[in-house]
Amino acid sequence: MSELKYPALQYRWHLRDTEDGARLVYYGLRNPPNHTRNIIPLPRELADRLSLLNGKTAGADLPSDLKRHEIYARLVAEGIIVEAATVRQPSTRDRHRQCVRCVNNDYLLPGLEFDENGLCAFCQCYERAKESGADSLAQEGTTDEDLLRIASQNTGSRFDVMVLYTGGKDSTFLLWYLAKKLGLRVLVASWNMPYTNETCRENARRAMRLLPDVEFVERTLPWNMVRQAMRSQFEHTGLPCLCPMAAHALFYPLATQENIPLIMHGVEEVQLSVMNYVMSEIKSGQPRKEQTPDHRANTLNFLRTITTTAETLQPYSLNAEILRLMATVKKRLSSVFVPLEDILARAENDPDMPIPTLRRLQTNVTYGSWSDVVEVIKREMDWQMPPGQKGLLHTSCRIEKVKDYCQFKRFQAARTTLFPQSVVEVSAGVYFGLVSREEALQELQELGYYREPDPLAPLLDDLGIDRNRTQEMGEIPWVLGECAECR
Repeated sequence: MSELKYPALQYRWHLRDTEDGARLVYYGLRNPPNHTRNIIPLPRELADRLSLLNGKTAGADLPSDLKRHEIYARLVAEGIIVEAATVRQPSTRDRHRQCVRCVNNDYLLPGLEFDENGLCAFCQCYERAKESGADSLAQEGTTDEDLLRIASQNTGSRFDVMVLYTGGKDSTFLLWYLAKKLGLRVLVASWNMPYTNETCRENARRAMRLLPDVEFVERTLPWNMVRQAMRSQFEHTGLPCLCPMAAHALFYPLATQENIPLIMHGVEEVQLSVMNYVMSEIKSGQPRKEQTPDHRANTLNFLRTITTTAETLQPYSLNAEILRLMATVKKRLSSVFVPLEDILARAENDPDMPIPTLRRLQTNVTYGSWSDVVEVIKREMDWQMPPGQKGLLHTSCRIEKVKDYCQFKRFQAARTTLFPQSVVEVSAGVYFGLVSREEALQELQELGYYREPDPLAPLLDDLGIDRNRTQEMGEIPWVLGECAECR
């Protein structure tokens, strides 16, 4: 192998220090099978040497022990260390590469790789899952037969199922499907989150009138508590969001008290596509295998996750980023989580204790497409879209575009390895047939990526954040582009 004249780390690879040593971290998604190698442990002495790879120091001038190191040779062979002239340059809004199948592109997802045919690394992961026979999340969804069987055996509660409801597209379809199509006894639970849009509040009021046999319950949290928690969350994680963890803390104890066997949420399969087809392989290094889910164990695992205050697992891993976001919500709202923690402790000590299990529909089967869903709920529930909104992905929250923007800005700045959520979900919707590619391209324009979203300024005012005084506010300067390194 010939020596590189001016070696440098390839675009989106960064050296990071952790308590357990140095790491090379990739902020993007590599082509399979290398997508599982996004975090590479390094000996300390090698990490110190790799810091010399600035593209300006000649290879001939590098320490000989660095160039002889077997890890160095492997990094060169993998294309992680390259000739400086071949380092990829950041894409722009006007000049970028887009997947030939879905709508992922390497401007919204810096560091996204493509194969020789122009297929993005996400679609390649989906293809690998298909080839291995693990291409469907339907096994984890709940069938109509399962729901009707559980309801027929349910004699200990007034309700067969609790629906976590926002008034948006997905939860409205879920409510209609369970209450009207299947005829289940439903308890509708809504967290009156301050940033739920008024259209969805109206959707909820219409649902109450149209479903007179369905019971509705609503909870609020004190505005000062929400405000303080969102501000702190924004500062520490770069995102102001508290949902859906707060809703689970509020309503899981109620479901337990009412002996409700099931809690259904409106999470779509496409929203789980990254965790199931990409992250699972990154975590294990092996293709995901089909298995029959243990719903009680899965529910308890989820409850443990959202009630912990531990903020890291493996630093910089995708899984750890999500768990840290969940853990920090619990930290900000610790008193709200006490009843849920008590239930978790009792359930873990008593394996026979009945608990509500968290379930979801097989949305890729029951939906047909996002347009089909909207047609059904408009006809059956008189559901309305928020004025001026065209995108169908997220329809209930006024600050959803702020979340998009924050995720994008932090990922772009290599402050997180967690991919911007909405673009990946829209693209998965294309791959799995829920939305056409043309519709998805229009959907991308509705997301909060390409410009600072209008709701951001009033949100900062609500949270008492002066954008001219954010330099010491953790992650917020990175989101607003006002840190020295951002300019």
